[in-house]
Amino acid sequence: MKKIALFIVISAFAIFAAANSNPKAKPVKGYVASLNAVVLGQDGRVNKAEAKKLAEKAQPIVLVVEKGATKKIYFVLNEDGSYAGKKLAKYANNKFVGVVGKIKRAKGVDFIIATLIESMD
Repeated sequence: MKKIALFIVISAFAIFAAANSNPKAKPVKGYVASLNAVVLGQDGRVNKAEAKKLAEKAQPIVLVVEKGATKKIYFVLNEDGSYAGKKLAKYANNKFVGVVGKIKRAKGVDFIIATLIESMD
């Protein structure tokens, strides 16, 4: 019985330590944009109404991250693999949006599988 109690205490401590050793994931910070506009060399920023219209027409809405003079474009997906354009459109009026999730790259295209989308203003 003492061995079982000791095992439970050690296991609980290990689980607690593992849970607290992972810092909160930092969001990828960028702005909501029309992919079509970005590809044409424009800024691409859209407001909430424009983003909703684009989403309804199935035109891609992306997260643009600027680092100096370079821009990186991320397609944002839900955890189930579906496109998160409508969720992203809700934050189009924000100057900056943060997306927390796993970053993946497939065939030269960058994706974020989002667990959280939040305002960074």
